[in-house]
Amino acid sequence: MTDAPENIPKRNDQIDPWHSKPLDVHKWSDHPEINKLVDELWVTIVGPVLGSKSNNSGKSDPKKQLKVLLLDLYVAWLEDPTLSVGISRNNNSYIVNSRYNALHISRKIVDIVDVLVIEEYLDYLHGSYDRQGHGQFNRTSRIRPTLKLQDQFNQLTISGYDIEHHNQEETVILTDYETDEEGNYTKSNGRRKRLFIDYTDTPDSNQIRRDLAAYNDLLQQTYIDIYTLEEPYVVRTKKDGTTQRIKIDQSKKFVRRIFSRASWERNGRFYGGFWQQVGSEYRKDILINDKPTVEVDYKGLHAAILSAEKGIPTDGDRYDLGSVICPRLDLKQQRKAVKLLVLAAINAKDRGSAFGAFRQAQPAGSVEKTLNNDELGLLLDTFVKQHPYLEDGICSDQGIRLMNVDSHITNHIISRFVELKKPILSVHDSYIVGTRDVELLKDCMVEASIRVVGMNLAAEQEVPSYQDIMATKYPDLDYHLQVLDHYLINPSKNKTTGYKHRYEQYLKYKEISV
Repeated sequence: MTDAPENIPKRNDQIDPWHSKPLDVHKWSDHPEINKLVDELWVTIVGPVLGSKSNNSGKSDPKKQLKVLLLDLYVAWLEDPTLSVGISRNNNSYIVNSRYNALHISRKIVDIVDVLVIEEYLDYLHGSYDRQGHGQFNRTSRIRPTLKLQDQFNQLTISGYDIEHHNQEETVILTDYETDEEGNYTKSNGRRKRLFIDYTDTPDSNQIRRDLAAYNDLLQQTYIDIYTLEEPYVVRTKKDGTTQRIKIDQSKKFVRRIFSRASWERNGRFYGGFWQQVGSEYRKDILINDKPTVEVDYKGLHAAILSAEKGIPTDGDRYDLGSVICPRLDLKQQRKAVKLLVLAAINAKDRGSAFGAFRQAQPAGSVEKTLNNDELGLLLDTFVKQHPYLEDGICSDQGIRLMNVDSHITNHIISRFVELKKPILSVHDSYIVGTRDVELLKDCMVEASIRVVGMNLAAEQEVPSYQDIMATKYPDLDYHLQVLDHYLINPSKNKTTGYKHRYEQYLKYKEISV
């Protein structure tokens, strides 16, 4: 790790270190305005101080790194002028030849930051290293545009549509968690430190990458927004009580697949879309290309997969124990508790961690949060007694393997929609599509589950029911579908002025860019 030069202030009280985002080293644009700003700062400020020439053909071209830095700062500033960007000063954070560093960002980017801080283009807050707290308060340095750089940004007309992910950014990611010599997880900011593992490509990884490229290309051409939002963000409360602002814009649609525990048979789910972060209440208000959507998911997917692997079809409601087992819950509360408890147990290594995860997921003040281990154990034992074929999948760390199975199901469904050039959004075991594509989705879900696990896994759908409405059978199908679209947009939630403006701007941009 390298310290900041003596003439860089270590503290800036205007920067909130916890209101930040990590530096995205894959932002890219060839817009003339950005190129002009980069050229000016390189020639007048950065290049002379660094004493090096820009080498456009070199892997670690410092001028290219200046562009990446400015683009990410600009995007963060557009999102929220108070938002800072976290940047590591650790040399190990910049592995030039790593597959996860498509633009070959090197340690030179830290030198560029230092120059811009000294020249008063960036506010700066030095990072911290918590030696006693097991990494709980570790954090990288923070940077943010000063008024001097903001004045430059204010002169730009470049929109978020002109800034994209670099086409060489890796989308097939293999990870593990870092451990110390004693095998304990290394933690940073209270979380286990994730490692990104380089690997040798195989025909399978190349095919996954091609599938993702086609999917991301379709998403790039699709307008996705939440029509009830005046301002394009959702504020989410995290488990620690702090809030996080989830930006809703057309740059938050880039999807990757992440495999875990250094294994291609662990995890592999699709990550990246903003729709995965906003919660089910906001997902109901997602429009795709200004048309309403419906979300369909599998019923208790992981338990269903375990059943299918035993050759036992899903039949009835497995979470209904038939009678009240826990006196402090009514039948409806008990069913919901059993469902969440079984999900936690499938993902847990032992009962203690399953019970802890269950309680952590319950809202404060709920009776479910106060259930003790004996009560939870009784519910789990009753469930296992009724479904003995699932016993070896309970509290045996099956979740990460089952996530891999459901990722293959999702890949099959998405690939089918991409072939038909129909947009689809995944939230792991549920899928959001336009109202006119629900029947296609359900057919694909059947096909995918049979192909992957050899059995049709049941699906369920949020109300209003598409089939119920279709059953009215208007003579004019086109008119009927128009009625359906109108019906599925909640009349008590009109499209906001902000949403209408964002969509109009998108349409104008598409006209100009065509």
